[in-house]
Amino acid sequence: MTRPASARTEAELKAAARRLFAERGYARTKVTDITTEAGRSAGSFYRHFTDKEDLLRALARDFEQALHQHVVEQMGHDHQLETEDEVRSHVQAYWSTYRTHLPEMVAILQASMTDEDFTALHREIRRREIDNWARHIKDASTPDGGPDAFALALAIVSMLEFTCYVQLGGGSGLEDDQVIEAITRILARGVLS
Repeated sequence: MTRPASARTEAELKAAARRLFAERGYARTKVTDITTEAGRSAGSFYRHFTDKEDLLRALARDFEQALHQHVVEQMGHDHQLETEDEVRSHVQAYWSTYRTHLPEMVAILQASMTDEDFTALHREIRRREIDNWARHIKDASTPDGGPDAFALALAIVSMLEFTCYVQLGGGSGLEDDQVIEAITRILARGVLS
């Protein structure tokens, strides 16, 4: 079954934008660059998106959906955070999704530095991740309650996000598996103890 032409055009515009964001950065990419890269007209762009910022918001939604889907595929709908392997699976899901969506994640971070709407969007994405981790931490807490779930979740998401940005955006000379394992050990000690 083939995708409707409209969905295909939208996907091609998103893919072109991702390539250009990775190559040039968000600020230096124009709508005309995206349409040229996609082999589409400006009119087709504006049938799908109001502007470049709208396109980036759509890519952000794609990231969040992909992250949720990746976690569900790896761990199921009723996944827990009770063992080191479950912590590792969460870290790997975030890492893999961030890697796949690196151009838009970097673009969102870049845009958030100069645009209040993207500052808010970046905070919303981060807040949803913090809330997800906090729920898992509360579920895994020891009878005495353990550390404050929200504070721990904030630290986890901040570490994950920035470590992905540094490692995947330019590298540290380490293999991804080494970094994932280090993060897993840190988190397992903080969440499961």
